[in-house]
Amino acid sequence: MAARQNSGPSFVTVAAAAAGACTLASTVGFAVGRGAIQQQSTTTSVGLRGAVRQGPVESNDAISTVLGLVGASTLAAAAMQAVSRRQRTAVKAALTPFERTAGPDCVEIIERRESNGFALGMVGSNYAGWDRYEFDPLCLSERWPEHLPWYREAELKHGRVAMLAYVGLIVPDMVRIPVEPLDNPALDFVNAHKMLIGPGLGEGPMWNLLLVSGILESIRFKQLGLAFEKLTIENAGDLGIKLFAPTTPEGWEQMRIKELKNGRLAMLAVSGALTQGVVWNAHHFPFS
Repeated sequence: MAARQNSGPSFVTVAAAAAGACTLASTVGFAVGRGAIQQQSTTTSVGLRGAVRQGPVESNDAISTVLGLVGASTLAAAAMQAVSRRQRTAVKAALTPFERTAGPDCVEIIERRESNGFALGMVGSNYAGWDRYEFDPLCLSERWPEHLPWYREAELKHGRVAMLAYVGLIVPDMVRIPVEPLDNPALDFVNAHKMLIGPGLGEGPMWNLLLVSGILESIRFKQLGLAFEKLTIENAGDLGIKLFAPTTPEGWEQMRIKELKNGRLAMLAVSGALTQGVVWNAHHFPFS
């Protein structure tokens, strides 16, 4: 990577400098130990009958050599630490503020992104109005790429449910199915669950909704397996329905991106409508 190549001296350069420093320090220590460092010192000991004996003691040449090696090793370690710090600083400069908190795996994140592409090439980054739009500030796609198919499957499912839910928030204020209790004017999104289920087991229209949802999920389990072992980036969210499907790869990608964007908008819209309707006690459109 360019950031690491221009960050400072390489590891080989530092290692060579450290080896040279060790050799020089060892040679100087040995030479000085033979001459100037060799000192005459006296030792005093008490002999038999209280006699005092004094004699010269020569310093050991190995001590000077060891001191030289220790000094050279310390210098080499400091140099390697400085190079490592420069490398980390250069790498972090190319990351987003969220990625800078990732710790030691910052380099791995960048390398994986350059080799595999953003989010393993998942659909959704093109046709943003200004080149590609790659938004993943927490680096979830680089940290856990094995979970990307599950993320996309869940996102599409929630988006589709939210689009249907927002239609269900607006249409009942205009048109009601002439079936009791669906035509009850007191029915709204706050009390709908309580009014449309029960009082007995299996009674109420909500059980029909549960039956339809169960059938759809069973079909999906048959397609992907009970443990979703057949789920991939390519078939995530693909129910096999090709009605009004485009005939070109570009058109197919645009259609998938439109579904993603509309689903994301619907999730935000439904959350806002439900929250605002409860807070302001406005249970009908426009929920204010």
